[in-house]
Amino acid sequence: MAEASLSKLDDKGVFTITKIEKVERKVGKDTITEINIETEEEFEGIKKFYTSRKMIVAKFFDNGKQTTLAQDIQRGKKYRVKIITQKFGNGKEDYDIAKS
Repeated sequence: MAEASLSKLDDKGVFTITKIEKVERKVGKDTITEINIETEEEFEGIKKFYTSRKMIVAKFFDNGKQTTLAQDIQRGKKYRVKIITQKFGNGKEDYDIAKS
């Protein structure tokens, strides 16, 4: 099955995360952490998404270790979310997910 960037769901409303997987990828000299997310819903034929958005990755992995949320999902709990934009005091914005 095809996969796409999680940014594809930025304006799609609510979706349900049913599975996550941590992936470390080399980019030049750096190693970045991404997560693969599988959704219950299908969006244009796609149910698998990936992201390296730091705030979203941090919901599932903290210093390389699974968070309680990640552990719950691995045990079969579904997590219904939507993508939101967080604005910081310095004026910058970043994407996050919020429980829905």
